[in-house]
Amino acid sequence: MDDQWRISSYDPAWRSEFYAVSAVIRKALSSIALRIDHVGSTSVPGLAAKPIVDIQVSVLNRDDDASFVNQLISAGFVHRADNPDKTKRYFRETPGMRRVHVHVRESGSIGEQLTLLFRDYLRNDEESRKRYAAEKQRLLDLYYHDRAAYVEGKGPIVWDILQQAHRWAKEVNWRPGASDA
Repeated sequence: MDDQWRISSYDPAWRSEFYAVSAVIRKALSSIALRIDHVGSTSVPGLAAKPIVDIQVSVLNRDDDASFVNQLISAGFVHRADNPDKTKRYFRETPGMRRVHVHVRESGSIGEQLTLLFRDYLRNDEESRKRYAAEKQRLLDLYYHDRAAYVEGKGPIVWDILQQAHRWAKEVNWRPGASDA
């Protein structure tokens, strides 16, 4: 397994790494990217995470590949057209570069909104952060040689936290804040 396949303590440098990569994305896409957000566990201060920076790029139409796919490829990302999740377009770093996952989603879509809600809720709820971190470590220990099982195993806790996040969102009248980049 590569050195990214581990759970690390939160590292404040992940935020700087996000900004460096998001600047490349912003330059490549300009106004095509309606939002560029740091998402996933590395975006939540205090949350242990696999040290892979996840970036969500929101576009007007995720099916309009001509507006962003070649631009991201030219900027040094590898399009993973074989990604089975049809709610997004998925890109990775060029081999040998710092590990990043770029998720291009349609602005206003359920996938975009749930990703931002999950992140924002974890940023605001320490108990959920602790539970999520513990479950991720348990699953990694259990499925170290089976990444698909690890990802699948996170489903129940993610849905549980999203239910809590939904209640919290109603209480605080949650809306996504400004784009991170």
